[in-house]
Amino acid sequence: MADSASPALDVEALVAAFAGKIRGSAVAVTMFRDEVHPAYAVSPRVDACGILRIARDEGRAVHMDSTRHDCSHGEFLLGFAEGNELMTSGRLLPVFIPAYTLAAGLAVNSGQFKLPVGAVRGIGAAPLENVPEGATIEWIIVVAEPVWAGQIAAARSVVDGTPPSSAAGSSFCTDAFVTPWFDDNVIITTGDFGGRMANKLKPSEMFVIVPARWAPNLVSILAAAPDVKGLYEATRTEESDYWDRKRAREVKAAARATGSGAAAKAGLATSMEWDDEAVAMVAKAPGFVRKFAVGNVEDYAQAEGHDRVTAAVVREQMEAAGVGGMAGATGRAGGLLRSLFRRTPTP
Repeated sequence: MADSASPALDVEALVAAFAGKIRGSAVAVTMFRDEVHPAYAVSPRVDACGILRIARDEGRAVHMDSTRHDCSHGEFLLGFAEGNELMTSGRLLPVFIPAYTLAAGLAVNSGQFKLPVGAVRGIGAAPLENVPEGATIEWIIVVAEPVWAGQIAAARSVVDGTPPSSAAGSSFCTDAFVTPWFDDNVIITTGDFGGRMANKLKPSEMFVIVPARWAPNLVSILAAAPDVKGLYEATRTEESDYWDRKRAREVKAAARATGSGAAAKAGLATSMEWDDEAVAMVAKAPGFVRKFAVGNVEDYAQAEGHDRVTAAVVREQMEAAGVGGMAGATGRAGGLLRSLFRRTPTP
């Protein structure tokens, strides 16, 4: 069982680090072993994992227990009931999802995938920024797009190199409340169909569960300015055409450095003509990544035969790099992502 004692967390710093990178609030989970904290309201009758949605999207601290739930399988997995024959025999999954074998169904409904009966009195979920005083933050659950989910899931990896656990094929109740109980590792998961529905996830979103022990690392992971250019260039071979592109762009950018257009005013060294709207989109990114964004957009524009960078070209490049849906075209998070997570880093 995971240690219930959490380190002192700088909640304000964590909330700031998550801003613009996750949906709604980060959710702090508390397992009530004896008595339920009085500040946690009784949850409406929802699937057990539905309390995460209430805390995340509605900003309320709630709890569920053996009397307030709407899923008997979740009740079984969380140790609130012994379960019926379909569950205890393992037949639940094979009967309704034929791809599962009986052995697989039994494994999913037993052992490390469920809590012992009576292990907890209730489970609480609260917005990280509004955890009731005296409640222990045992782990934090967020909903994020894959790129930020991957960064958040590195909360332990940056300390000892241990990669996050990944989950597929198990109940999201197990991912959210059972595995963290037994395993001190970070978990990244899509969640199952029921868990996604109960949490109203968009097709592009997934969950990350971070034990409190590793949560402090998120401040440096999400807020620090990585040396993206240095890392990329350190991995380029001498024969890479990156170096030719870099030199060519530097020559063109130097020739345009004395211009008075929007790019020059924004401090962007461009080697092509840019529309004002396109400049404004990239200018919203933090300064340390703007020149990389410029290079990547111009590489894309040249490859696609454009002689001018417009807002449409910037959006096309974002889609080609796989980050077009990460945030609005001028959103704070989107600006950073579109600069950092690109197809080809360039100066």
